[in-house]
Amino acid sequence: MIVERYYSSLTAIIGLVLLAILFAYIQPMILSPFGVTMSVNQGTTLALAALAQLVVVLTGGVDLSVGAMVGLTNAIAATYMGTHPAIATAVIIGTLFAGTLAGFVNGLIVAYGRIQPIIVTLATLYIYTGVGLLVRPQPGGTVPGGFANALTGSRGYLPYALILLLGVVGLAWVPLMRSRLGRAIKAIGDNRSGARVSGISVARTELWAYTAGGFFAACAGIFLTAQTTSGDPTIGTSYTLNSVAAVVFGGAVLGGGRGVALGPICGAYFLSLLISVLFASGVSPFYQNLLQGAILVIVLATANVWRLRTRHWLNVMSN
Repeated sequence: MIVERYYSSLTAIIGLVLLAILFAYIQPMILSPFGVTMSVNQGTTLALAALAQLVVVLTGGVDLSVGAMVGLTNAIAATYMGTHPAIATAVIIGTLFAGTLAGFVNGLIVAYGRIQPIIVTLATLYIYTGVGLLVRPQPGGTVPGGFANALTGSRGYLPYALILLLGVVGLAWVPLMRSRLGRAIKAIGDNRSGARVSGISVARTELWAYTAGGFFAACAGIFLTAQTTSGDPTIGTSYTLNSVAAVVFGGAVLGGGRGVALGPICGAYFLSLLISVLFASGVSPFYQNLLQGAILVIVLATANVWRLRTRHWLNVMSN
């Protein structure tokens, strides 16, 4: 039943719509093609990072190295991309491979080292940040103008970033979730022992889930490169905890097994737009983090109550 599948995303969707209306009231220029494009660009990196986090959360784990992988791939892309289209294309492919490899390493240690995911990814957070600093000790790099425009430009009210995000979801996320691997990912998050009894290889499933997370983090890093036209291995720091917040706000369960992409994506855009709303409201930068955290706590608490009541209503209707 579609309602039953997507009800957990309703809070993030409603919250995003209401926040967008408030932002349009405070700053009418946001309704222009330029304003829409800027807002979408601002949230797309976090939306892609949220997908990287979600695929791991569905297994019952958490990936604290998502931000570090975003920063590492951003540094690689900006450092080696150059200006020649052929070289830039090869570097983009290599960057995707680097992010996927980083996720594979996470999964390998978690699945076969049998160490708690939070400990493993905390360690690899420092490792990937260190590797990124070796690649690019100082912020900078070269990004082709055509590449940046192709990802961050727009045609009227249609931002290219939205096309990119829909492409990643349609070509990578949806096929993954509908595959046997996707079903196994949700199964081990919902009931690890039951999945093992059913013949699912928990270790192999975790390995490929973290690997997929690395791929989505690399997509976020590549888009961030186009958005900032530079590389900085430390720029991804904020995306780790914000990706977790977007996933939770979007209705996914940290215990695993439940969650769809729509909610975390809307949650990511909500968090990104919230910063713009606070800035447009004239809130001092000294208070923005305080208010952002307080609003997030209230929103998450409200969302949790909403989900519990909605789940109860759906159970009553099904009976």
